[in-house]
Amino acid sequence: MRTIKKYSNRRLYDTSASKYVNLDELATLVRNGEEVEVVDAKSGADLTRPVLVQIVMEVQGGLDLFPVGLLHRIIRYGSDSPYHRMGMKQMAAGLELLDAQVMRFERQFEWMHPRGSAANPAEEAPPEPPTAEETPSTDNASDAELDALRSRLADLEARLRGSSD
Repeated sequence: MRTIKKYSNRRLYDTSASKYVNLDELATLVRNGEEVEVVDAKSGADLTRPVLVQIVMEVQGGLDLFPVGLLHRIIRYGSDSPYHRMGMKQMAAGLELLDAQVMRFERQFEWMHPRGSAANPAEEAPPEPPTAEETPSTDNASDAELDALRSRLADLEARLRGSSD
Protein backbone atom coordinates (compact mmCIF):
# COMPACT_ATOMS: atom_id res chain seq x y z
CA MET A 1 0.00 0.00 0.00
CA ARG A 2 1.32 3.41 -0.94
CA THR A 3 1.22 6.05 1.78
CA ILE A 4 0.47 9.63 0.83
CA LYS A 5 0.92 12.37 3.42
CA LYS A 6 -1.32 15.41 3.20
CA TYR A 7 0.12 18.61 4.61
CA SER A 8 -1.75 21.62 5.99
CA ASN A 9 -0.99 23.52 2.77
CA ARG A 10 -3.07 20.84 0.93
CA ARG A 11 0.01 19.34 -0.75
CA LEU A 12 0.22 15.58 -1.12
CA TYR A 13 3.54 13.80 -0.62
CA ASP A 14 4.07 10.27 -1.96
CA THR A 15 6.36 8.61 0.58
CA SER A 16 7.18 5.70 -1.76
CA ALA A 17 8.38 7.91 -4.62
CA SER A 18 9.67 10.68 -2.31
CA LYS A 19 7.94 13.42 -4.26
CA TYR A 20 4.89 15.66 -4.19
CA VAL A 21 1.93 14.56 -6.28
CA ASN A 22 -1.25 16.29 -7.37
CA LEU A 23 -4.76 14.84 -7.54
CA ASP A 24 -4.35 13.86 -11.21
CA GLU A 25 -1.19 11.89 -10.43
CA LEU A 26 -2.84 10.26 -7.43
CA ALA A 27 -5.81 9.30 -9.63
CA THR A 28 -3.40 7.75 -12.14
CA LEU A 29 -1.80 5.67 -9.38
CA VAL A 30 -5.21 4.34 -8.35
CA ARG A 31 -6.21 3.66 -11.97
CA ASN A 32 -3.00 1.66 -12.34
CA GLY A 33 -4.01 -0.63 -9.50
CA GLU A 34 -2.21 1.01 -6.58
CA GLU A 35 -3.88 0.92 -3.19
CA VAL A 36 -3.30 4.25 -1.49
CA GLU A 37 -3.64 5.44 2.07
CA VAL A 38 -3.77 9.18 2.65
CA VAL A 39 -2.84 10.39 6.14
CA ASP A 40 -2.62 13.81 7.71
CA ALA A 41 1.08 14.59 7.98
CA LYS A 42 0.72 16.18 11.41
CA SER A 43 -1.88 14.10 13.24
CA GLY A 44 -1.73 10.82 11.29
CA ALA A 45 -5.53 10.88 10.82
CA ASP A 46 -6.83 8.79 7.93
CA LEU A 47 -7.83 11.10 5.06
CA THR A 48 -8.12 8.41 2.38
CA ARG A 49 -11.88 8.66 1.93
CA PRO A 50 -12.12 12.46 1.63
CA VAL A 51 -9.19 12.61 -0.80
CA LEU A 52 -10.61 9.81 -2.98
CA VAL A 53 -14.00 11.58 -2.97
CA GLN A 54 -12.22 14.78 -3.98
CA ILE A 55 -10.60 12.92 -6.91
CA VAL A 56 -13.96 11.50 -8.01
CA MET A 57 -15.62 14.91 -7.80
CA GLU A 58 -12.88 17.13 -9.21
CA VAL A 59 -10.74 14.95 -11.46
CA GLN A 60 -13.29 12.50 -12.82
CA GLY A 61 -16.32 14.75 -13.11
CA GLY A 62 -18.25 12.95 -10.40
CA LEU A 63 -20.63 15.83 -9.90
CA ASP A 64 -22.92 14.14 -12.42
CA LEU A 65 -23.33 11.21 -10.00
CA PHE A 66 -25.58 13.20 -7.70
CA PRO A 67 -28.93 14.57 -8.83
CA VAL A 68 -29.48 18.15 -7.68
CA GLY A 69 -32.63 17.13 -5.80
CA LEU A 70 -30.68 14.57 -3.76
CA LEU A 71 -28.03 17.16 -2.88
CA HIS A 72 -30.78 19.54 -1.74
CA ARG A 73 -32.29 16.83 0.46
CA ILE A 74 -28.95 15.89 2.00
CA ILE A 75 -28.31 19.52 2.93
CA ARG A 76 -31.93 20.38 3.85
CA TYR A 77 -32.39 17.69 6.46
CA GLY A 78 -29.12 18.43 8.23
CA SER A 79 -26.95 15.90 9.98
CA ASP A 80 -28.91 15.77 13.24
CA SER A 81 -32.27 14.58 11.99
CA PRO A 82 -33.25 10.90 12.09
CA TYR A 83 -34.40 11.22 8.45
CA HIS A 84 -30.93 12.37 7.38
CA ARG A 85 -29.16 9.59 9.30
CA MET A 86 -31.51 6.99 7.82
CA GLY A 87 -31.08 8.38 4.32
CA MET A 88 -27.31 8.44 4.62
CA LYS A 89 -27.27 4.84 5.89
CA GLN A 90 -29.47 3.78 2.99
CA MET A 91 -27.26 5.57 0.48
CA ALA A 92 -24.12 4.05 2.01
CA ALA A 93 -25.68 0.57 1.90
CA GLY A 94 -26.67 1.07 -1.73
CA LEU A 95 -23.17 2.22 -2.66
CA GLU A 96 -21.61 -0.73 -0.80
CA LEU A 97 -23.91 -3.06 -2.73
CA LEU A 98 -22.90 -1.39 -6.00
CA ASP A 99 -19.23 -1.74 -5.05
CA ALA A 100 -19.67 -5.45 -4.31
CA GLN A 101 -21.48 -6.02 -7.61
CA VAL A 102 -18.80 -4.19 -9.58
CA MET A 103 -16.11 -6.21 -7.79
CA ARG A 104 -17.87 -9.48 -8.72
CA PHE A 105 -18.20 -8.28 -12.30
CA GLU A 106 -14.50 -7.41 -12.44
CA ARG A 107 -13.54 -10.84 -11.12
CA GLN A 108 -15.85 -12.59 -13.56
CA PHE A 109 -14.66 -10.60 -16.56
CA GLU A 110 -11.02 -10.08 -15.60
CA TRP A 111 -9.97 -9.95 -19.25
CA MET A 112 -11.92 -6.68 -19.64
CA HIS A 113 -9.69 -4.75 -17.21
CA PRO A 114 -7.78 -2.02 -18.99
CA ARG A 115 -4.97 -2.41 -16.45
CA GLY A 116 -3.78 -5.16 -14.17
CA SER A 117 -3.91 -4.87 -10.42
CA ALA A 118 -0.34 -5.92 -9.77
CA ALA A 119 1.95 -3.83 -7.64
CA ASN A 120 3.63 -2.58 -10.81
CA PRO A 121 0.94 -2.59 -13.51
CA ALA A 122 3.38 -1.34 -16.17
CA GLU A 123 5.01 -4.77 -16.11
CA GLU A 124 1.74 -6.66 -16.44
CA ALA A 125 -0.06 -6.59 -19.78
CA PRO A 126 -3.84 -6.85 -19.60
CA PRO A 127 -5.08 -10.33 -20.38
CA GLU A 128 -6.59 -10.95 -23.77
CA PRO A 129 -10.29 -11.78 -24.09
CA PRO A 130 -10.94 -15.49 -24.28
CA THR A 131 -11.06 -17.02 -27.72
CA ALA A 132 -13.93 -19.22 -28.88
CA GLU A 133 -11.84 -22.31 -28.11
CA GLU A 134 -11.12 -21.09 -24.57
CA THR A 135 -14.69 -20.06 -23.79
CA PRO A 136 -16.30 -22.81 -21.75
CA SER A 137 -19.18 -24.43 -23.55
CA THR A 138 -22.52 -24.59 -21.82
CA ASP A 139 -23.25 -27.97 -20.33
CA ASN A 140 -26.52 -29.85 -20.46
CA ALA A 141 -27.48 -28.77 -16.94
CA SER A 142 -27.25 -25.12 -17.95
CA ASP A 143 -29.31 -25.76 -21.08
CA ALA A 144 -31.95 -27.59 -19.04
CA GLU A 145 -32.07 -24.76 -16.52
CA LEU A 146 -32.42 -22.20 -19.29
CA ASP A 147 -35.21 -24.23 -20.90
CA ALA A 148 -37.01 -24.46 -17.55
CA LEU A 149 -36.76 -20.70 -17.08
CA ARG A 150 -38.09 -20.10 -20.59
CA SER A 151 -41.01 -22.40 -19.86
CA ARG A 152 -41.81 -20.59 -16.60
CA LEU A 153 -41.63 -17.24 -18.37
CA ALA A 154 -43.99 -18.45 -21.09
CA ASP A 155 -46.43 -19.71 -18.40
CA LEU A 156 -46.31 -16.34 -16.60
CA GLU A 157 -46.90 -14.44 -19.85
CA ALA A 158 -49.88 -16.68 -20.62
CA ARG A 159 -51.32 -16.08 -17.15
CA LEU A 160 -50.88 -12.32 -17.53
CA ARG A 161 -52.61 -12.38 -20.91
CA GLY A 162 -55.44 -14.42 -19.41
CA SER A 163 -55.94 -12.05 -16.46
CA SER A 164 -56.01 -8.92 -18.66
CA ASP A 165 -58.80 -10.26 -20.91
